Amino acid sequence: MLVPICFTFLGLMILLTGIKILRDGLEKFTGSYFQLVLQRFTATTGRGFISGILATSILQSSTALTVMAISFVDAGLLSFQNTFGLILGSNIGSTVTPQLLSLPLKDFAIWLVPPGFLGFWLLKGKIKFFCYALAGLGLMFFSLSVLESAMIPLASTSYFQERLLHLNSSYLESIVAGTVLSAALHSSSATAGLVMVLTERGWLDLPTSLAFIFGANIGTCFTALIVSAFTSRSAQWVALFHVFVNVFGVLMFYPLLDPLTEMIRFLGGSLSRQIANGHTIFNILSSLMVLPLLPYISRLLARSR
Repeated sequence: MLVPICFTFLGLMILLTGIKILRDGLEKFTGSYFQLVLQRFTATTGRGFISGILATSILQSSTALTVMAISFVDAGLLSFQNTFGLILGSNIGSTVTPQLLSLPLKDFAIWLVPPGFLGFWLLKGKIKFFCYALAGLGLMFFSLSVLESAMIPLASTSYFQERLLHLNSSYLESIVAGTVLSAALHSSSATAGLVMVLTERGWLDLPTSLAFIFGANIGTCFTALIVSAFTSRSAQWVALFHVFVNVFGVLMFYPLLDPLTEMIRFLGGSLSRQIANGHTIFNILSSLMVLPLLPYISRLLARSR
């Protein structure tokens, strides 16, 4: 029992490390003026929305972008209203990593790691950071193989089977489990990767997996909430708005979980692809539903300051 638990932990650490290396490599590859460009392109809601999508696609983390936005507002570099479009866009941009993880590359992606690190050490200029990002991508896919190998003996235990059976019969508890796991890992993408492994092996059914992903979107807000506790009231509104968007999305989609599952099955693809598609649809639609409400939310919060 202890050995598979240790290997599961190792797989999660490799996944988190891979995501961080990919994020750091892409961020440095885009240049040191990234934050300056981000500030300039949040002047309007529409530009902030598009910037949030693109920036999170580069950072591979909506949490990182939200924390960055909180620091800008706290320093007086941005108004909290200007960050709302950015937050909505970041939710959509965060779907890139699960889409990457759903690709059938885990059997050979590990071969990206040695040349990636070698290129980072030997090459000059921005290309070295692109190689660094490739190494991170390879580690991400390799971690899925480690997780799958660790989960096979773990899932054969009676306790694990009972817990999975219980989750498969309770979508609400799956949302709570996804929230807690994502908050603990500080990454909804890592949670999505673990859920993909469990679903591909038949230990979670598709609607339960989607409920996990719903919860993961809430859990990913906790890091920004903790950071905002030590900032100004305006900066705290940014973190609370991030929570509002994801809780609103879960409340909207929870009653529609079964129809959403059928629609995703109709779109086809592997189970991992279906989970990634569900994550993408959830984030796009929930962000688009909140987008027209931004002027009213901004005015309401401005009055309450």
